[in-house]
Amino acid sequence: MKDRELPEDVRNLIRNSIPTLEALELFMGLARSGDHAWTLGEVASLPAAEGLSPSAVANFLTTLEEQGFLHQTQPGHYRYQSESPEATTAVQGLIRAYDERPVTLIRTVYAIADSRRIQGFADAFRIKPKRDS
Repeated sequence: MKDRELPEDVRNLIRNSIPTLEALELFMGLARSGDHAWTLGEVASLPAAEGLSPSAVANFLTTLEEQGFLHQTQPGHYRYQSESPEATTAVQGLIRAYDERPVTLIRTVYAIADSRRIQGFADAFRIKPKRDS
């Protein structure tokens, strides 16, 4: 690994859970909130959610819940909770990168997002096998 890169577990966390800078900011707010249980409205009112539709925020919360980063303490109230020690380590690395290496972190989020878009474009040109009718 090059010194300027983030650890692999942090890059995997970004690749799997953090598609945009807005998602990074929301994730950081949730991860740093301790035992606070957030409602959709509270998350949607965070500065990082500005410009996002409530349904986009809800989809992000659902995704994080499915991935084991959020737990509903009661219906519609989400609290950060890491599912495994490995996930906790990756989130701690993400927080450290956010605090100590923000430029590297932002570049990584953009690079991973760009690679997704490029792959999607390339996949559009992939020849699909012909099905028999």
